[in-house]
Amino acid sequence: MSLPDVDADVLVAGGGAAGLTAATRLALDGRSVTVISSATPATALSTGRMLLDPEQLEAVEWASFFLAQFRRQGAYYVMSKRPVNALTNFGTAMKQSLTSPLFDWTTRDRDVAVVGLVGNGDLDPDLVSREIGRSHRVRPRPYWFSPSFSPELDRDRFAEELGSVLMNDVAESTIVLPPLPQRSPYDLLAELRKRSGKRIVEAATPLSWPGRRFQALMEGTAARLGVTVLKDRRLMSLDIDGREAAGALLSSGGRTQKARFNALVLATGGVPSGGLDVEGRNVIDPLRLFKTSSAPSPGVASHRLRSALSTGIATRKGKAVTLQGGSLRNVVVAGSLAKGMSYPLGRGLGDVVVHAWKAALAVEEVL
Repeated sequence: MSLPDVDADVLVAGGGAAGLTAATRLALDGRSVTVISSATPATALSTGRMLLDPEQLEAVEWASFFLAQFRRQGAYYVMSKRPVNALTNFGTAMKQSLTSPLFDWTTRDRDVAVVGLVGNGDLDPDLVSREIGRSHRVRPRPYWFSPSFSPELDRDRFAEELGSVLMNDVAESTIVLPPLPQRSPYDLLAELRKRSGKRIVEAATPLSWPGRRFQALMEGTAARLGVTVLKDRRLMSLDIDGREAAGALLSSGGRTQKARFNALVLATGGVPSGGLDVEGRNVIDPLRLFKTSSAPSPGVASHRLRSALSTGIATRKGKAVTLQGGSLRNVVVAGSLAKGMSYPLGRGLGDVVVHAWKAALAVEEVL
């Protein structure tokens, strides 16, 4: 059984930050773009924070456009000129330049209570307070709260109950909460600030709401520009005609779907994201079409792990190189699928989106 054919100027394989960045920029130029995604993107599993170089033109361009789009969706981020030392849900520090001064928790915060919600495993106040006391010589006060209402199912009663507890039972002026299950938590945090009279902040937490929230903002931005996002679609094979990819076969469960396009962006991520396979000691392209190569990178003690994490699709001027050694003129590699881009060997999400922003220009050269 097959699905209707896909026709687009550009097909983007990969629905994370890299794929959505490239897709959005191409849609800005009036191109019809379809994004396919087969699994939960690594972006949705991240902290949703990133480092960007304020001296890099492409980073500033990315931030100027996307942060304005995020505000239109009710989310307020800024690009800091200097990295901000944020604190995670484990009490450890992480540098970020994409930050929200409305609720980001940083090492400068003093007179802090760390509040855990019973039933929410994202933040353990006792563990966090011990780690901060050890590493930053500040000892926040741990506090546990058992809510009677769910912030998802009964937001107003949750805010009323927690706001009253924070005002009456917690003396500290800054309150750290675990990420709350809201796509845009600003109104809920603002309500808690209003009810408690305290500064309410959020820990940078992976595998939780901040990453999902950031992913949703990226998807919302792409949708506003007319990008079609097809989920549960896997790139199975490519039709190669000379030095170009002429079409693709997609799968969704037991169904197949043909795609026709003028250019293809590969943004499926590296080994951690499932965009590359491991076969014995080798990292290979799942399509068995493209060469892979690794970049010399520090940061991981194990040579084999370092090699695997820094491996990506080999490129020539941004175009994917085949096993035969030639490049396909209309297939562009973006984000952490490129060698040396995969976290933790690169700088993470910031490098990924800037790489994809530039990769869109290579696509434009083809169209």
